[in-house]
Amino acid sequence: MQMTVRAFEIEGLLDKAPEGIEVLSLDCFDTLIWRNTHAPTDIFADIEFLGGGVEPRMWAESHARKRAHLRTGAREVGLTDIYREMMGNADDAEIEAAIGRELAIEADHAFAFAPTVALMREAKRRGLKLIIVSDMYLTEPQLRAHIAGAAGEDVLALVDHVFVSNAHGEGKRDGLFPIVLKTLGVAADKILHVGDNRAADYDAAHEHGLHAVHLLQFDSDAASRLRMEAATALMLDPQSGITRPVAQPHRAQIAMRSSDDPAYMLGHDIVGPGLETFAHWLKNELDEASAKAGRPVRPLFVMRDGYLPYKVFEALYPEMDAKTVEISRFVALRASIKDEKFLDHYLEEWTERLPVRSLARQLMLFTHEYAKFDKGGDDYEAHKLHRQAFVKWIRKDRDIQRKIFTRRDAFLKKIIAHLAAAGVEQGDAIMLVDIGYNGTVQNLLTPMLAEAMNVSVSGRYIFLREKRQSGLDKRGMIDVRNFDYRTLHALSRSIVVLEQLCNIEQGSTIDFDADGTPVREKIDAKAASNASRGKVQAAALDFVAAAGNSRVRAPRADDLASRCRAAAASFARLFFLPSAGEVGVFESFDFDYNMGSAASVTLVDKGRGKHGLRRRGLTFYNDQLPQFMSAELQAQGLPVSLANFTASRFKLDLRSTDFEVGGLQVPVILAGATQQGVMDFTAWPTAEGYYHLRVPVGPQRPVVAVQLGQVCEWVQVEEFGFMPLEDMWDGKSASTIAAKATADAMEQMSPGLFRATPTGVLIAAPPEGSEPMVLSLVFRPVVARKATAQLRAVA
Repeated sequence: MQMTVRAFEIEGLLDKAPEGIEVLSLDCFDTLIWRNTHAPTDIFADIEFLGGGVEPRMWAESHARKRAHLRTGAREVGLTDIYREMMGNADDAEIEAAIGRELAIEADHAFAFAPTVALMREAKRRGLKLIIVSDMYLTEPQLRAHIAGAAGEDVLALVDHVFVSNAHGEGKRDGLFPIVLKTLGVAADKILHVGDNRAADYDAAHEHGLHAVHLLQFDSDAASRLRMEAATALMLDPQSGITRPVAQPHRAQIAMRSSDDPAYMLGHDIVGPGLETFAHWLKNELDEASAKAGRPVRPLFVMRDGYLPYKVFEALYPEMDAKTVEISRFVALRASIKDEKFLDHYLEEWTERLPVRSLARQLMLFTHEYAKFDKGGDDYEAHKLHRQAFVKWIRKDRDIQRKIFTRRDAFLKKIIAHLAAAGVEQGDAIMLVDIGYNGTVQNLLTPMLAEAMNVSVSGRYIFLREKRQSGLDKRGMIDVRNFDYRTLHALSRSIVVLEQLCNIEQGSTIDFDADGTPVREKIDAKAASNASRGKVQAAALDFVAAAGNSRVRAPRADDLASRCRAAAASFARLFFLPSAGEVGVFESFDFDYNMGSAASVTLVDKGRGKHGLRRRGLTFYNDQLPQFMSAELQAQGLPVSLANFTASRFKLDLRSTDFEVGGLQVPVILAGATQQGVMDFTAWPTAEGYYHLRVPVGPQRPVVAVQLGQVCEWVQVEEFGFMPLEDMWDGKSASTIAAKATADAMEQMSPGLFRATPTGVLIAAPPEGSEPMVLSLVFRPVVARKATAQLRAVA
């Protein structure tokens, strides 16, 4: 029969069993009884031990095993041996109390895997004997009690025999299976053994003649992702893995996924668990807010990004009568401009961020009213001047201001009609629900709705990170109550990733009809036809629909706080350590800015990350603010991704000079009008074998000739251009102006690739002007000139 089965196949395993099987033998841990944590040792974080219980508990077990083997040759130990090693001079009562606490901790995190229980019931229906064979430091009574606590007495009653290594002094890889055979008095080929450990449960059983099946809990993608989620949890929360176990309540349901489609995995394994947790958290918040208000608080999910959270919440809590509203940031801003004070505030915040046409649309101006300012073509400076003139006109012209305020009043009535269509009445209490992260719509609506409808507004978000304390009723599942501002800020930079997975494929609302029906912006055809989003969302809903089916009962440790931390780790892992398959899904995503413009941008530009690393090394992201930087870095490997994650999470002050090691000396000819000379400059490694050479060019404007032929036989040139010296200061984005280049004694074999003689030089004509500049050359020695390379390498 098939030697490996996945978790979702185990329930029907006996249909494929060999003829003549009389006994079903099961491993216990991670086959029948699973834990709610990433690793079995994670539960030791609940042991109260100064500095954390995980390492001391692991060290104690390791030392106890070594001591027992040296003294008696025993290969197994019990909890008493372990705690005597761990607690030194403790008396018997203290040891027993400590053992009791660990057993209680194990019980808190344990649950029975429902498909394995179904297999056990089918085995008994077919008249098979059922045994448990476990490598464990528990005694048989302790293990029986543990199974009963996690699975129920009825499940324990199905078991005919329990064999545990501690009781027999032998593990499955040593002599436990012969003991099983002797005790049962049956032939080995009458037993089918199933377990998750390839060596102990398959190889060892097979060697002793048993039929054996290896249970593969997770496919390789899921196993890797769960490890990365656990690592991310440690990065986010200093107490994770120390005094708090790394919880992964979604493990069992992930094991039940059969599809290996990348988009489906993304929805089922990441988005689904996170939004399910958010729905439970939100229900708790609604109940608390309603009790405090003395009346029901209406949940209103803000479209577009609130679409999938709404569908998940509706699936889990249909009785809450949640509704959706299409109040975008664009329309909320428009409705907020009720007088000169709010107009000034709007202009101060948005003038430098939007073109004249978008500003005018926001202010509800007609084309003929602002047309004289909507000029400039592609000329940035002309645009800037026209925008300044537009703002000056708005602030000066009282008549146009009156039109703006009058139109705003009419617009507010349409928003009120839209809310009424969602069931909002005078005097209601509403809770706006969105992904986050600032709650701008809530900030704008709260005073307006209080004045116009006597409606109280609260807000609940997946992420909440306010730069300015609003003082409003806001909370986030992930906010300052459980994470510091640095963590929240790092997460907020990639929040568009989750928004794109959760939103509905329709344009942003820019207006309403008189009855409150939304008027939406048209969207780019590419942005509207993303089949991957639909697959992700369907998979997330599949996870929610099946949630709980994989466990007989939830473990006691599966509380809302641990689920929220697990959701944070899962989302953060996606934001900072995406897999290649996930990046492939996101390559088809485009998004718009939701500010009255139909323009869309590609979410992932892999070329930007590749070229940025080549040209500037690991710190190039200091000058970049792409929405999903980690996806653009993923192909460069885990070290680069971890560096980006660590620098972002901890806001590390890392600079390019910190990475300058292993440089290469390159001779450069500087030829001015009256003199010339040769100087060695150091080219520092960046990425993928590239080096970055910088040559300062002052007001005298010499011709610069880089003697690449001295160090390379074959060389690939990535960048050759000038940048203003001022742009190299920290915090400024350095833009390179291509140099007028001439290659001498260097034959171009393909674009950017040269074959150089020993005298080969790359010459840059002087740039115009007198501003201090830096010549930037990024190159890769494809074949180094061996005669000089060793001499020129910098230690």
